[in-house]
Amino acid sequence: MAVIHAANLPERRPLVGGWAGKVLCSARMLHLRQDVTRRVSEAVGRMAERQGVEPESCPPVEVVASKRPDHGDYSTNFALVAAPTWKRAPREIADALAEALRGDPAFAAAEIAGPGFINLRLSPQYLGGWTAEAFRREERLGTLEAEPSERYLVEFVSVNPNGPIHVGHGRGAAYGDTLSRILIAAGHAVEREFYVNDGVNSEQMRLFALSVKCRYRELLGLASEFPEGGYRGEYVDEIARQILDQHGDGHADDGAEFFQPTSQELMMAVQRDDLARFGVVFDRWFSEQSLYDNGKVPQAIEALRARGHVYEKDGALWLRSTEFGDDKDRIVIRSDGRPTYIASDIAYHKDKFDRGYDRLINVWGADHHGYIARTAAGIQALGYERERFEVVITQIVRFLEHGETKQMSKRDGTLVRLSDLMDEVGVDVTRFFYLMRSVDAHMDFDLDLAREHSEKNPVYYVQYAHARITSLLAKAEEAGFSADPSQCHLLMEQPERELALKIWDLPYEVGRSAASKEVHTLTTYALDLARCYHNFYDKCRVLRPEDPERSAARLALCKATRSAIRSVCSLLGISAPDAM
Repeated sequence: MAVIHAANLPERRPLVGGWAGKVLCSARMLHLRQDVTRRVSEAVGRMAERQGVEPESCPPVEVVASKRPDHGDYSTNFALVAAPTWKRAPREIADALAEALRGDPAFAAAEIAGPGFINLRLSPQYLGGWTAEAFRREERLGTLEAEPSERYLVEFVSVNPNGPIHVGHGRGAAYGDTLSRILIAAGHAVEREFYVNDGVNSEQMRLFALSVKCRYRELLGLASEFPEGGYRGEYVDEIARQILDQHGDGHADDGAEFFQPTSQELMMAVQRDDLARFGVVFDRWFSEQSLYDNGKVPQAIEALRARGHVYEKDGALWLRSTEFGDDKDRIVIRSDGRPTYIASDIAYHKDKFDRGYDRLINVWGADHHGYIARTAAGIQALGYERERFEVVITQIVRFLEHGETKQMSKRDGTLVRLSDLMDEVGVDVTRFFYLMRSVDAHMDFDLDLAREHSEKNPVYYVQYAHARITSLLAKAEEAGFSADPSQCHLLMEQPERELALKIWDLPYEVGRSAASKEVHTLTTYALDLARCYHNFYDKCRVLRPEDPERSAARLALCKATRSAIRSVCSLLGISAPDAM
């Protein structure tokens, strides 16, 4: 038989003992859409062999979910894609493919539509078997096994240690953490890293330290001149108070050598606590200063010199970054011998690769867009492939209240802290709202909707579905009902089928998000899944004493749905409460 390639599909093990309630899967955790795609690919192979078509001329098969239930469960446009190569009419190819598919017991119908689309309806036995498999997988439902599995380092947030995490940082924090969770679910090894901009020569950190010192002296009743361009936020007063409480009153005459590391350490503790509360825990907080202390910056410069990608001009050392797509060459060592920020950036990314990561993902704010080309140039100049380095830019968030833009800044000019937003609307709502739109687009954060404690709030809508299932399962147990996945072939009503299919969209969405780095699609999936369950609950009575087999099948479907909701909530970093 001709072999037709369906991208990234594991080999199928034969099904044993009938369809109902039993699907044997490969160790590589295939999912429903993969299996449907494989079956269509095998049918294409049989058709091609009968018609004398070379396997190499067969394009990959793509199967998509149908948008309308009356058009079946899935569809494929293979006939339209293959027609130019095969030099045959799409309808002719579709006729032959539909005939080949009708011999597969997985399909109750394979119907041609339009110019050559094929709409596929799954048989109750086949879909029931996969529903039973979802019941058995429980929280493993949304996990995949990537081939190849790669080591990722995701660096995000990375704000200066001279202020708290504010609402402007929240989107990148939610995105970076959720992306990390998705990549792990997709089978990759992932570490999260926060890059601490703590260089001892940083002017920003020096001003922060002097600002804290000024407030510290004021707490002691001593006169102090506030530094020009210093930091005036309430948090500066808080840090000064902590230094007085923890280190005493003997540092009024100390300089930046005391106040800079001390203030920085205390500020980082605040950042850690706020991020941990937000559900973001880093594997590593990487110090910029350590690159200088450990000689990594001069080592990186020498590596560039050895590869011939730096030159001297006007007493400075320049990187030939234009050779790698940058708009101009960049100074890495100033004429006075001091390295520029790009020198430490190059050293930092060299260190990342030296630690053995296959792929680097940096999550940066919109104000860092111009840094991409120069950083990528440095990486390529060191000999690393550009494809191994990816930057995701998060766009600005606008906060709305009563339909109008709300200024999220305090009287002292600082932005509202992320912790304040979490206090107001909760951690789950804050995370979910930040994740609802693609990060490459500006988003509106509706504070009125976020405050809603009803199904109008999308987070509550999703969480209510989980609580509703948990309550139903408790009532079922009290009444003597139990789930039986072997009866899932009885699930033939449209709300049941729609819900079963939506459950199996989860691993597909995980794989797609891991590949595209778009995490907002999982919030859409969570809402769609909740909608499907609420529709099923309203239209299909679950506990039916007169029909125990159907009740057992519907309870199995409910349990599988609860597993899918728990899985997607975990990926999004929000809770799945049992009661609301």
